[in-house]
Amino acid sequence: MSALSQFFLNPAFFLPGAALVLLPILIHILSRLRYRTVRFAAMEFLLASEELNRRRLILEQLLQLLLRILAVLLFVLLIARLLLDPGRLLMLRGASAHHIVLLDDSLSMRDQEGDQSLFQSALVTLETMLVEGSRQGGAARVTILGLSDPRRPLVSDRVLDGAFVQEFMPRLRNQPCSYRPALLAESLQAARDILAADGSVSPQVHVLTDFRAVDWSNRPEVLTALEALGTIKAGVDIVRIGRDARNNVAIRELSAETLGAARGVPWRMSVVIRNHGSVRAAGLRATVLVDGASQPGRILIPDIEPGSEVLIPHDLSFESEGRHLVEVRLETDPLVEDNRRLLAVDVAERRTVLIVDDEGAQEDAGFVSAALAADPALTGLSTAIRTSQTLTAGDLSTSDCVYLLNVRELPADLVLVLADFVRRGGGIAWFPGEQASVQWYSEALRKPGMKLFPLPLGVLQTAASPTTDLLAQEQTPFLTPVFEQHPIFSVYNAPDSPFPETVQISRWFQPASDWKPDDGERADGVRTLMRLRNGDPVAFEHALGEGRILTFLTGAGRRWSNWPAAPAAPGYVVMHLLMHQYLQRPVPDIELRELVEPFSLRWSSDEWTDSVEVYLPEAGPGEEPVAETFLRLQALQPQPSEAVSGAAKATGGNAELQLTIPQAGRPGMYRVRRFRPDGAVGDLAVVLNVPAAESALALADPAPLTTGADRGHVRVISGDDAAALGGSGAGRELRWVLLGLLAAVLVCEQLISLRLSYHPEAAR
Repeated sequence: MSALSQFFLNPAFFLPGAALVLLPILIHILSRLRYRTVRFAAMEFLLASEELNRRRLILEQLLQLLLRILAVLLFVLLIARLLLDPGRLLMLRGASAHHIVLLDDSLSMRDQEGDQSLFQSALVTLETMLVEGSRQGGAARVTILGLSDPRRPLVSDRVLDGAFVQEFMPRLRNQPCSYRPALLAESLQAARDILAADGSVSPQVHVLTDFRAVDWSNRPEVLTALEALGTIKAGVDIVRIGRDARNNVAIRELSAETLGAARGVPWRMSVVIRNHGSVRAAGLRATVLVDGASQPGRILIPDIEPGSEVLIPHDLSFESEGRHLVEVRLETDPLVEDNRRLLAVDVAERRTVLIVDDEGAQEDAGFVSAALAADPALTGLSTAIRTSQTLTAGDLSTSDCVYLLNVRELPADLVLVLADFVRRGGGIAWFPGEQASVQWYSEALRKPGMKLFPLPLGVLQTAASPTTDLLAQEQTPFLTPVFEQHPIFSVYNAPDSPFPETVQISRWFQPASDWKPDDGERADGVRTLMRLRNGDPVAFEHALGEGRILTFLTGAGRRWSNWPAAPAAPGYVVMHLLMHQYLQRPVPDIELRELVEPFSLRWSSDEWTDSVEVYLPEAGPGEEPVAETFLRLQALQPQPSEAVSGAAKATGGNAELQLTIPQAGRPGMYRVRRFRPDGAVGDLAVVLNVPAAESALALADPAPLTTGADRGHVRVISGDDAAALGGSGAGRELRWVLLGLLAAVLVCEQLISLRLSYHPEAAR
């Protein structure tokens, strides 16, 4: 029966049906035995006439019999569902067929259906296809690629026979499902490259997948890859594993404004939860864990409509310093792996803000320091006040952000250090005073590639002086600012906030006369954040590299405004606390990534050596066991084609080292320990989360993939209909051809029957 399964979808019907071919023969023989021969005188004249037509009659009767036999045979072939594989005729003469199996091992295949995952169902289907294929005749070869990493074949060009199946089955049953997304277009292209170089007959690609819309729908690159397979005469069977789309709720994002916190001070994170299902998600709860320990209370999640998401802020306090792993978990659903999200937080006793003030009494620095760190136990901040003459690069490296108050000018080497600090993600705030060098701010800080100041400075402006003229009562010694919508001004932009009208500014720098005040007209990346009532801009924001720069053209103390004094003082304090959050540089030793590409790191060989130790996350309760948790590796120089990159530019063109960790394939925190040339040690924490796109489980529509002149070689079938490798998967059912032949045979049989039958002429 296995030999027939390569030609029929219903091979069990063929042999019993073939026996029915004997029926027309038996009927023909029996019909000739029912006549008796009776001789009489007039018969002699009839016999003489019959001799002239006998040969023609016998041929017509035999033709009628053959047409009846053929009709029965065609009917049997229709019932057994004959398939035609032209390549099998060539294989009988020694040619070979090459089958490429693309096994979907992406995260979404971990979706549970019944008592097993879709990936386990795919393995069972593949095992059946391999076993049945090995029992068939012909020289078939097989290559198996995983969709998550088609560059590393699971099986490469092996002969499909019993020995291969016996060798590969134990490995197949223990094959793990990855946590990565499916690289569908790349995998289809890899299959085409293999088949095009191979030159085998009847090339065939089998894709075992959950057939999600996010992978297959509205993906022009996938359609292009499918059409490219058609140019080499390759058939494509998309084998759909699983039946119905599943409802799924997932944590799409876990983030925070900063990954640095202070001990005992509330730190805020944001959780984004998305409903990928078709029904409302209600009654959800989330648990927060710190270093694996569950925290008191749960996050209450409002109802989420289908296709919608909610953002939920949540505050945490840490009782100890050091690096902590924060995890948020949802209640279990069929796809468990996207119900958790991780991030790492660097907790210090206090976060440091550097304040540089060149004014003699440093009064302005005192006000800023009081706003930020009046009670360090509440704000978690400490301040370090310096003058520009005592400022060093070490001060910058230990600070979250830098305030520059009343600075006349800085040495050129210190400007370069400051620019590097900002490019790496640090933030600075400018408050020029009356001693500021207008030329230095306008030129030295605005050189190409090092734009530390947003605009050229103009003259120092003073608000109108009081007057005794009763007709000019609107003239006042100060002006009130107007605040744009911005995170640092949230206290001023809150509904019914009393604080905007309390701020009074008496002195400020005007921009240079040739500077354009309209942000859209300039289009230089500088945004105006605050203007006075007379229209003069006095606060700006722009970026340099990964860092942010805030610039105020008024003072930070009481000499130019009443900002630090009552009644404006509460808004002043809140604004500076928000400025610290906004300017705080990213924690340099923590990275958050998704499991999308292989884990790779690069660094300058002048900064770190090539010796690396990697500590992998251990398996948690209910998780798959981990083979190893510690690796000692050596970084290598990247290939010449990969040498020029963003990282290379960041290191100023110095020689680079690259480290790739293939074992980093599961979510968790990976601790990478590197060593400096002087022997110092640095730990980098890289937190890997599952790809958010894998949570969408809606199924694709097969019609766009199988319709069109260039996609006639593509079909979508269920896992239950998947045939053996080397069998019906490479052929096509001949239903309509057989129906046409059957109709033609029956018509011909009726015409011959009419000719052979006796039809007396009607009496006239």
